[in-house]
Formats: sequence, C-alpha cells, structure tokens
Amino acid sequence: MNLKSKQKFKITLVLLSIFLLTNVALANDNIINNNIINAMRDEMKRSMEDLSLESLQKPYYIEYTISVKEPKNIQANLGAVTVSADSKAAYLNVAVRVGDYKFDNTNYFDIGLSFFGSSDDEERFKKRLIPVEANYKNLRRELWLSTDAAYKQAAELYSKKEAAIKNRLRKDTTHDFLPIEPTRRFIADKPPEFDMKEYENLVESLSGIFNNYPEIISSSVGIEYLPKTVYYINSEGVEYIRTDLFTGIEIAAYTQAGDGMPLANYFTAFSLAPKDLPAPDSLRKAAIEVAEKLMQIRDAPILDEPYSGPVLFTGNAAAELFAQSFAPNLVAQREPLTDRGKQENDRYSAFQTKIGGRVLPEFLSVDAIPEYKTYANTPLIGHFEIDDNGILTANVNLINNGYLKTLLSSRVPTRRIRKSNGHKRGGAPMLSNIILESDKEHKKSLEELKEKMLKLCADRELPYGIMAKKIMDNNIMFTTLYRLAYGNYKMPRGAGKLAPVEVYKVYPDGREELVRGAEAVGFTVQTFKDILYVGREGYVMNYLAPSVISSYVSGGDQYIGGTIISPDLLFEDGEIRPMDEDFRKPPVLANPIGE
Repeated sequence: MNLKSKQKFKITLVLLSIFLLTNVALANDNIINNNIINAMRDEMKRSMEDLSLESLQKPYYIEYTISVKEPKNIQANLGAVTVSADSKAAYLNVAVRVGDYKFDNTNYFDIGLSFFGSSDDEERFKKRLIPVEANYKNLRRELWLSTDAAYKQAAELYSKKEAAIKNRLRKDTTHDFLPIEPTRRFIADKPPEFDMKEYENLVESLSGIFNNYPEIISSSVGIEYLPKTVYYINSEGVEYIRTDLFTGIEIAAYTQAGDGMPLANYFTAFSLAPKDLPAPDSLRKAAIEVAEKLMQIRDAPILDEPYSGPVLFTGNAAAELFAQSFAPNLVAQREPLTDRGKQENDRYSAFQTKIGGRVLPEFLSVDAIPEYKTYANTPLIGHFEIDDNGILTANVNLINNGYLKTLLSSRVPTRRIRKSNGHKRGGAPMLSNIILESDKEHKKSLEELKEKMLKLCADRELPYGIMAKKIMDNNIMFTTLYRLAYGNYKMPRGAGKLAPVEVYKVYPDGREELVRGAEAVGFTVQTFKDILYVGREGYVMNYLAPSVISSYVSGGDQYIGGTIISPDLLFEDGEIRPMDEDFRKPPVLANPIGE
C-alpha cells in the first residue's frame, strides 16, 4: 500500500469512527426522551472524573440503564374480567466496576450483601423505581444517588475479593471483563397500539368457554403486553436506545380425576407485537381444545407400571424436552469466587468444560439464529438486534455434527469463551432462536418414527412403546397453575424430571391409548446422545425461558422470551414412571356452574 493509499485508508477509518459515534438509525424523535439521555451522559462524565474515596481506586467502568415500561395485563375467569391493568413505570440499573478489565470487583459472590445490589437501609441501584416523567435535574439526582451506592459497594467487594485470593495460588487468571469499541445505536420506535377494550372482550370470551365444562375446577385466561424503551450508556462510549416488545396469551385449566389425581392442560401463544398473536377464531379453538383434552385425560386410565424403553417425543413435547433439559446448558457461565474459593454451580453447567466434545449424535447440529424474525411463517420472539451490552447479536453455530463448538456469551469471559457473541439479555447470557437440525438420512415421518419405536419394542419384548405429545411448561407450572391448583399440582423435582401432559401407549397394531399420571425421569443432557431419529419438520415453540444464571445473582429478569425449533425426537431408551403418592380428595359437591 503506497503513502497516498494509506492516507485515504486513515481518512476512511476516521470517518467510520465518526459515523459509529453519531449514528442514529432512523429513531422516532417522539420516542426518545432527551432529558433521559442527556442526564445519563452528564452524570456519567461527572462520575468518571470526580467519583472517588480516599485510599480506594476510582471506577474504571460505569454503565446506566433506564427502562421505561408500559405494561398491560388482562385476566379473566369464567367470562368475567378479574384484572385489567394499564400502567407505566421507569427503572434504573447502575453498574460500577473498580480495578481494571483483568481484575475487578465482579465475579465475586458475597452472601453478606443483597442479591439486588443494596440492603434495606441503603440506596437501591438495581431495579430502582424512578419517576416516569422526571425532569433533567431529578434524573441527575437519581443517577447520583444510585452511582454513589453502587460505587461504595463495588469498592467493598473489591477489597473482599482481593483479601479472598491473597493467600491463594490462582490457577484461573481469566480476565473479569472484555473491553469493546464505542458505538451509538438508536433504534427506538413507537410501540404498537394495544386496545384494552378489544382484548378485554377477547379474554372475557375465551374464559367463558370453560363455563361449559363443570368438571374443570379452575381455569384462567390472560394476556400481557410489555412494551418498553431502554436507554443505555456506559463509560466506554457505548450508547443505545431501543424498543423491546413482548406479547403473550395464556390459557390454563386444572381439575382432579375421581381418585384425586391433579391434572392440568394449557395453551400459550407469544409474539413480539400484538398483531402477531393468533386470530380470535384460532384462540377460541385452542381454548376448546384445552378443555376437551383435559376431559379426555381425566377419564383416561392410569399408567399402571414403570416403563423403560424407546420413547418418542412429538411436537410440543419434543420442544419442551429440549428447552428444559438441554438448551439451558448452551449458555456460558462464570463460577464466581468466594472467600472460600470458587462457588461451584451445577445449574445448567453440563457443557462449561465440554467444548470440542460430542454432546449429541453426529447427525444433529444446533444453531442460535437471533436474526430470524419468522420460521415457517411463525413470528419468533427470540429475535433481537442488539444485546444488553449494545453489541450487535451474532448467529452462532453451537453444535456441529454432534460436537460442541461454543456457548452463548456476554462480555464476561470464561476459561473457554473469550469473547462475546452478543447474547446478554435480561442481565446475563441467554437463549435466542435455538434451532435443532438433522441430516436428511435421519429425518423420518411421524409414522416412520412410530414404526422404528415399535421395532425396538419388539426387540426388547415390550408390549407397547411410549409417545409424549405435550409437556407442562415450567413458567405455567410455577406461576398460573400453582395458583389455580392451590399448590396441589405435582411439581417434578430433581434433574431430568418432567411433567408430561399428554402421554400415549402405542401398541404394535398402531393403536394409541391415552394414559394419565405419568412422570418422565432421567432425561439429562447425556440422554440426548441416545436420539436415534428425528422428524422431518421443526416444531416452533415460543416460550418464556427461565434465566440460566439466576436473577438473584445477575439482578436481571427471571424469564426471557425465547424460541426453540425442534423436530420430533425418538430416544432409544427412556424412563416413564407412574405417580407414586397420595392425592388430596376432590371437592365433595359438584361444581355449581353445571347446574
């Protein structure tokens, strides 16, 4: 490259840098609150220049996040609206780092300090509720108080962390944080409208369907719309303003069989914008299906003996199985230090040291593709453009032909993951659109999968095979269903346990017999190596994924919208057991809605 070319190249780099630092990507001026962004910039500048305590280091990094939320929530029961809430709130999160990128106050767990960043008698700096219509000076005050509290705690943690490792030989010297280049990305837009009266009528109508089923003890229909505008700035020069959307509708029903066995069924539909929810006619059919299927399950025979043999998971059951037992392990986690060494964590940590190893059959691969907005004409809620760090998200090949290549990551490195792929969401690395794909040879139709299962059963002299079509969603189970059943619904406890909703015995002649009272056990990540064949089409499941890194540690969200796309899955061996416990007696008198 000659001198003239080098000069042109330098000029291009300068212009590119200016563009990145001033880029505003067609943001809607009516959405952006200049008071917020200006207050954040000015208080950031002051804090980085002047914030310090005697004998303690100044912060090397600060970040501010303000989320302005406008949640809508409607709930109905048996044709009557019970909740109709339309509110607006703003929250502030402040993060302060003391030390440097190699070693700072983070990645250290001190149980003596609140999980949420402050104790009751201190200023709150995580999820701090601030005035929605605060002016510039009020915002500066909120930022000032929060930054002061965050800095004092950061300094205290830094001292404790230094003391904890002072007399230890550190084998792991992985840096605590990864620097990134300054960027500005303003992609805020006005959230779609949400007609409260229209959706009240819809939820009221759907819930009224359950008046026709007096055998159902309790039911619920609800819809949530959660738009928010996020303002973010850090001391490195990263800024963004973005609009996040989430819309969900949930239908759940609970009853008891004659012997007292608690039973439930549900339907969920999630999208980013309200317009992408299923049409009212489709939702009505779904509500009827929930009730009708629950009646069939109530009248079905009990699974009378433990089953060990080939198991076929189809549709929702395949996606839920993958979502609950396998996918959460695809997130990078950093074991924090404590005053006694490293804090070991068994929660979704099976793959932290498995990179390069085989974790699936060699005909299966897994990709995270957050850029996908739709799949097979279905909108995906795992889609997003930039993560919580302001990093452009990346498509990631996680597993290639059975072998683990990498994990979803943020700016917090681990021994094996030394860079971010833009997947920090809700306070920590999190799933996006996760797609399980197979080679052509191992893709089979549903009938072919059943034939393969029955052949395996015959070889093992089993009278039938087991097929699961639906598994209880974790979020539904621990929230709505717990409330509907007054804690009476059996929650699976222990690794690899799931709560099937629809389970069938499949006999050699092809007959399918619905059974109740089944529990899937032992379906850990190792079990997935025993997948023999998969279906031809991917089932798209939008769902609320529980945070992989506990929100009590990250200070983030408990659930994040994600998508699993999985084909039917035939396992060579699995264990399905009958429930083995006593049940509460069902109500003595019949439901009066049947009179």
